[in-house]
Amino acid sequence: MKKEVFRQQTGFTLIELMVVVFIIAILAAIAIPSYRQYVVRNSEHQAQARLQQLEIELNRWRATALTYKGFQPRKTASDGTVSNGYDDAPTNQTIYVPAGSNNGNYSYRISLVDASTNGTLAPATTGFSTAGNSWRMLAEPSPSLTSFDAHLFMLSSKGLRCQSKDRTVQITSTDCGAGKESW
Repeated sequence: MKKEVFRQQTGFTLIELMVVVFIIAILAAIAIPSYRQYVVRNSEHQAQARLQQLEIELNRWRATALTYKGFQPRKTASDGTVSNGYDDAPTNQTIYVPAGSNNGNYSYRISLVDASTNGTLAPATTGFSTAGNSWRMLAEPSPSLTSFDAHLFMLSSKGLRCQSKDRTVQITSTDCGAGKESW
């Protein structure tokens, strides 16, 4: 009588490894686009919240100064300190989102201008002329979000509140262009 000796399997077969790799690939194909959509949606909500916060600050400013002229938004530095001013000192028109970000790491860039002159509302060192009767804001996504079809947002003191994926819209535009939606 012959004894059969069974060897115990000590590894995985090629088929088993291929099945695991296939399952991981399917999960990654579903998870990565969902995560990207989440990041874009989150950045859009941050931009909308900041636009609304700036609108409140502008209305408070006008209630005390009777004009929008000289407005300085509240800003938070990366270390948490709060001050008043714009994120770009030379032009006094730009606010970056999220708070504490700068030209190199922002998700949205908000431009705030006087609606009649398209100039700054804040006092500049030279050439400061603005009506101060109305304002317009445009929030544009960073290039990294633009590639994922993020919206741009426009808000004005005259009641305009729209969003669009039209990249031809500028701060001088009067609406959100083609494909505009309300938000």
